[in-house]
Amino acid sequence: MYLRYTSAQQSPAWIRSMNPSTRSLSAFLSGILASASMFRAGAAALALAVVVSACSVNPVTGDREVVLVSEDWELDVGKTQYLPLRQAQGGDYVVDPQVQAYVNEVGQRIAAKSDRKLPYEFHVINDSTPNAWALPGGKISINRGLLTELKDESELAAVLGHEIVHAAARHGAQGQTRGLGLQLGVITASVIGAREGYGQEAQLVSSVGAQLINSRYGRGAELEADRYGMEYMARSGYDPEGAVDLQRTFVELSEGRSNDAFSKLFASHPPSEERVRKNIETAAALPHTGNRGADRYLKNIGTLRKTEKAYELYEQAQAALAKNNKSGAEKLVRQAIRIEPREGHFHSLLGDITRTEGNTRAARAHYDKAISLNPQFYYYYLQRGKINEAEGNQAAALADYQRSMKLLPTGEAQLALGRFAERQGNRQAAGEYYARAAQAGGQVGNDARAGLARLQPAAQTNTRLLVHQGLTPGGVLAIEFINQTSRPLSNIELGIRRTPGAEQQVRRVQGVLQPGERRVIQTGQRMNRAEAARMQIQVLRADAL
Repeated sequence: MYLRYTSAQQSPAWIRSMNPSTRSLSAFLSGILASASMFRAGAAALALAVVVSACSVNPVTGDREVVLVSEDWELDVGKTQYLPLRQAQGGDYVVDPQVQAYVNEVGQRIAAKSDRKLPYEFHVINDSTPNAWALPGGKISINRGLLTELKDESELAAVLGHEIVHAAARHGAQGQTRGLGLQLGVITASVIGAREGYGQEAQLVSSVGAQLINSRYGRGAELEADRYGMEYMARSGYDPEGAVDLQRTFVELSEGRSNDAFSKLFASHPPSEERVRKNIETAAALPHTGNRGADRYLKNIGTLRKTEKAYELYEQAQAALAKNNKSGAEKLVRQAIRIEPREGHFHSLLGDITRTEGNTRAARAHYDKAISLNPQFYYYYLQRGKINEAEGNQAAALADYQRSMKLLPTGEAQLALGRFAERQGNRQAAGEYYARAAQAGGQVGNDARAGLARLQPAAQTNTRLLVHQGLTPGGVLAIEFINQTSRPLSNIELGIRRTPGAEQQVRRVQGVLQPGERRVIQTGQRMNRAEAARMQIQVLRADAL
């Protein structure tokens, strides 16, 4: 992990393993120059040195570019955020393992021909929305819903080749350098509920990866990914015409449509006639000895095509439940199960339906079934944990919440774990969980702030703030703090020592920190990880309003 936290207070493991994130160029430089009153000459020289040293060669195009984040940052973002982002969008498709194996085989075949060696991974997300995305570090996903729209293996190769270039050419890192406004933070998801569909139920907050995969690539990046992706296709034995046909289809689908199933894909990967023309030009210069692989493609994704109707019924059932039509929802989802009994999401939706009817015994059985079919999806554990907690089975509930948190940290699980900690008399851990849950918003956020209010009478000044320190990708010390109380805090002062016994510097935080609010300050002090680990941060003052 490129950015590592060293806690100023004892923290639970999930906080100690928080995900890294980044800063824009302007924020990075301003953080350095913020200390200009003390280090003006040195900071200015340092800022210039950072920009000069950040010039690097694009491994795909050979062009020199300014990129302020390291390869370590890319690898870390991919490693730490790949799983939670997949979880938030429906989890991995596991019904037919052959589909996953096939997509990975095609992806690895193309990745082997790329211009940059990365730990490439390819996963199929269990979401009907046609979409695909790449994280820095070579972590690539394609939705089940896009696989059913493609006609042959060369079109699959075109999609995966395009995403491989986004990773290999450091397009995510370039976006960070341009200033996407990504923050130092941890993934926290706010669960809306299965009524809205797993693809929309978990909204990630303060997530580098979420902002990267939802950001619109620029025209240059898209053309670059098209061109070199087609070259990778040809090197791998595929007919590049597959990319031409795919882009032509996307243009046709995008014309006159703003809210169709492809809108998410087109938002981040906008199709255009220019891209079609450029693809035709690129294909003309490449060998056409490769294959299209229509028969092989249809054979390997056959299960998806055969079960499309089941997922349509499932989505109709979700819509019916959202309108409180429980009987209609149950009828539809049972039809889906008759077509595809191996899909955990279908059984989980039955659990949601029966739980809303108060039949917790039946709901538990449905969640158990979902977990037996797919033990790697957070939502099933989260829902079963609620039943266990309501029935007083505290040990089982705690285990379920903890398991769900490992797969995807959610406000609901954090709130529940805060309640457990509070009941056990561990006020500090409870405050930390509540402070995280308070960021989720909605009823979960309100309940978390109420929890903070219950803890308030025993809170001391130095426990009102949850404080962590870490290094930005540029090696600058940053301090994150969260208001763990139910009241606004002002006049916040932090004491900072580089080593135990060293002279203490006082850092005053401007403004008011609202309940549950999280803020990051940049100190402008460059250091290595060992030096950051020795830093001591102490809350000297925090006045409740």
